[in-house]
Amino acid sequence: MVLRLAPIIAVVAAAAAHADPTGVTFDEALGLTDQLPVLVVAREVAAAERTIELPRPWQPLLVFATPQLRVAPRAARGLEGGVALQQYVPLGDINGARRDVLARQADERLARAAATQLERRLEAAAAWIAAWSARERQLITEREYELARAIADVTARGLAAGVYIAPELADAQAFLAETDLRRTDVEGEVMHAGFTLARAMARTGSVRANGALPTAPLPPLLTTEELRVRARAMPAVAATRLSARVARARAAEEKATRATQVIVGAEAFRDEPEALVTGLTVGLALPHDRGERAHREALLAARLADAEAAQRVARAVTELEDALHEVEHTHEVLVKLRDQLVPAAEDAAARRKRAYELGESTIVELLSAQRTALLARARLTDAEAKHAWARITAWLLLEATRP
Repeated sequence: MVLRLAPIIAVVAAAAAHADPTGVTFDEALGLTDQLPVLVVAREVAAAERTIELPRPWQPLLVFATPQLRVAPRAARGLEGGVALQQYVPLGDINGARRDVLARQADERLARAAATQLERRLEAAAAWIAAWSARERQLITEREYELARAIADVTARGLAAGVYIAPELADAQAFLAETDLRRTDVEGEVMHAGFTLARAMARTGSVRANGALPTAPLPPLLTTEELRVRARAMPAVAATRLSARVARARAAEEKATRATQVIVGAEAFRDEPEALVTGLTVGLALPHDRGERAHREALLAARLADAEAAQRVARAVTELEDALHEVEHTHEVLVKLRDQLVPAAEDAAARRKRAYELGESTIVELLSAQRTALLARARLTDAEAKHAWARITAWLLLEATRP
């Protein structure tokens, strides 16, 4: 007697064809990440810093009053005194130095916002691909469960017909229970991946990944020198270099603030009942403290930032090289799985199924072949996700450093 397995759904087409209304595509995930409040506000603050109106860098106007009372001689008795005005006018270009600091701060803020944006985009991309991978694994486990249930049903009927024995039915039922447990595990993975994706986009609830894996165009092979040029343009590197410029601008501001100042003044003095004397005063304020301490500290901070930027360049070059190598490596693994392992495993499983239906193979052999085929398909899904992640990583890094 020949018992045939019920047709197994190859792909849960209905689930894949209709996008989840609570899900997002890859492009939507990156777009939402780019609009995070912290990035929007950082750009607005940087723009506002460039337009801040600076007051005159003069010190407050000094007003002095010196009331006096003349008591002798008796004929000149009366109220006397004077009023004086003084204004310190700096010779250095303080506002120019302050504008330079604000401009450098705005540049640094934008660079740090770009670095944060790149980090958030990488985080969102990784979360979306992980959510896609969990979704695809869920489809595979559904296929596995349907297959296990079909095997258990046909084995039960075969046992009643005297074709199979009780241990074979026990093996089939154990396989069904195992696949059911895996299906439950994957459901949890899908939810967890959805929450991770939601966090990356600053959303609430669990978000599913809609659509297919993204494709990312990559440039031809880059030389080491080209990678070094790209690395110097990495947002984190640029932000660190701009930190050094901010520190140097602050050093110049300290010098300008404590530069020599001109004192301009006027006074009026009544020194007897009918006498009034007026005059102008001009002088120089020569500071003892020329801001050497603050100036030196700012220059030291600039040196540290320069050193950190150089270190970041070396790390960025390695990061780019590693990302591009990972693209090649994951592609090689993907091709071998897609063109060799998966077809071979699925062909072996199909042959073992036919042999089992004809009574020429045991259920243990059938289940082993089916597990191997499903594992190969799951590995292919993981390889597709890893290759997509490698390409997206390289693409995002190169896009962030594009001239």
